[in-house]
Amino acid sequence: MLKRLFGGSRFIKKLNPLLELYAYSKNPKKTYQELLALEPLVKTKGERALFDLNRSAILYDMGQLKEAADVVREIPPLNPEMDAKTAQMKTKIRKAMNEGVYL
Repeated sequence: MLKRLFGGSRFIKKLNPLLELYAYSKNPKKTYQELLALEPLVKTKGERALFDLNRSAILYDMGQLKEAADVVREIPPLNPEMDAKTAQMKTKIRKAMNEGVYL
């Protein structure tokens, strides 16, 4: 228990600065490569879902809608908050595919 209180997740500690930098740089290809490098740090189901959700969002930003849809479909239901975020991402991808925004 103390490890959780003081140690925290190494994945989350590295993911947050990466996403902050991405918010400023808007370089999806480089960010995607760095995100994939964090995959070995994923330990729990929640971290896996967060990793996959961010991965699908970056794929969406790169215009790779089919790959993003495949990734977001694989995210299992965990809790209401994560399910809502996943549903929002699914809706964005579906809307972009229907409107042909990235095609």
